[in-house]
Amino acid sequence: MNRPVQRVIIIVLALLLVVPLGVMGLGGVLGSGGEDQAGTDPTVENPENRPTVDPAQQPPRPELPRPEEPAGLTTQSAEGAQATLRYLLSSYDFMMSSGDTSVWEDSVDPNCSVCMSFLDNAQMLADQGGYLVGGAFEVHSTTFSGTGEPPATGTVVAQFSQAESILVDDPSLQASRLSSVTGQLIATVAWDGERWRVTDMTIAPPEGAASDGGGASDAGGAGGAGGAAG
Repeated sequence: MNRPVQRVIIIVLALLLVVPLGVMGLGGVLGSGGEDQAGTDPTVENPENRPTVDPAQQPPRPELPRPEEPAGLTTQSAEGAQATLRYLLSSYDFMMSSGDTSVWEDSVDPNCSVCMSFLDNAQMLADQGGYLVGGAFEVHSTTFSGTGEPPATGTVVAQFSQAESILVDDPSLQASRLSSVTGQLIATVAWDGERWRVTDMTIAPPEGAASDGGGASDAGGAGGAGGAAG
């Protein structure tokens, strides 16, 4: 499997954090042909036969503060739309370590299936006593293209990097290490009358990187907005 496709799939694992995939580990995700294996039965316990560990020996759960909400989220402008996506990414490690999904719930559209996957998987991880250590995002730049004046809908493209992390999906099993990654997150957004909400998201390789046939179409279930920005 070529490297660009592999990087996109790893980004999907790290960003969407589908817990059954975390249980499988990267070996399962990057299996034959690099195909997304999300259909594997998540009820099968420890499919990789990972070593059991004493939960007390796991890396401790981070105690991160809840990020403060920037004022731009309630401003109907290009700056407000970009602030919304930056806020979601900056709060990702807090959500995945604490299980507190309220930050995301306030800034995503309930009809956004990808967004709901983020929330469902964060809740699932918390319910089974799991958490993420590390994995903080750094947003290097954002751009916005919208319709209307002031804009009512649009697309935000964020160039980001994510720090390496450790996924403790089951405290009694060996944790999984996730590599640091870089890429683009493309989000469609809409003004709901009070604030910006993300209506869809997809992931692409870093700006300027060759896809070698990979591209955003390899980003698992995160498709739908891939053609919104280049």
